Amino acid sequence: MVDSSVIALVKQRKNAAFKVLYQSCINYVWSIVRRYVSNESEHADVIQEIFARVFLSIHTFDEGKGEFKFWLRRLVINQCLQHHRKEQFEGKIVPLEKAKAIEVSDTFLFNELTKEDIENYLTEMPLGYRQVFMLVVIDEYSHKEVGDLLGISAETSRSQLSRAKSWLRKKTLKKTQTKNNRQWTLISIK
Repeated sequence: MVDSSVIALVKQRKNAAFKVLYQSCINYVWSIVRRYVSNESEHADVIQEIFARVFLSIHTFDEGKGEFKFWLRRLVINQCLQHHRKEQFEGKIVPLEKAKAIEVSDTFLFNELTKEDIENYLTEMPLGYRQVFMLVVIDEYSHKEVGDLLGISAETSRSQLSRAKSWLRKKTLKKTQTKNNRQWTLISIK
């Protein structure tokens, strides 16, 4: 993604290196922001906050501990979640004590869903469900890590993921029923 010499120059505060780093990472950062921040008008502000944080904390990146891409991804996700907290968005996270038990299998009913369909479903999904779904399914965080990031328990994270899957199943079932006259294809999502 970014050459280690560029990172070294950024750590030395060389202006040209900031531009190279930004240009090398902007598409990757934007793709993550787009998944976590549903309001498109806020994307530019969030990306600006992210790169400010990258440039201020680049000295904490250690190549010996992992690749820059993974360090950046964690920083981007944390900043997106911080943006939600700062703006005091009301998520749809329900405490486990108040949640109804939902049995959800990992099999969803899909019929030729495109990437665009999936992205549309994610933008329609309630915020709390979407955050947990993306952190666990897409970014492969554990429920404990999700709990730590969102300030919820691992059990609540599991419950929210279950509800997100149930929500997706209902949405895709409605679409496939109307689109293909009740002919479905089974696809498993883990």
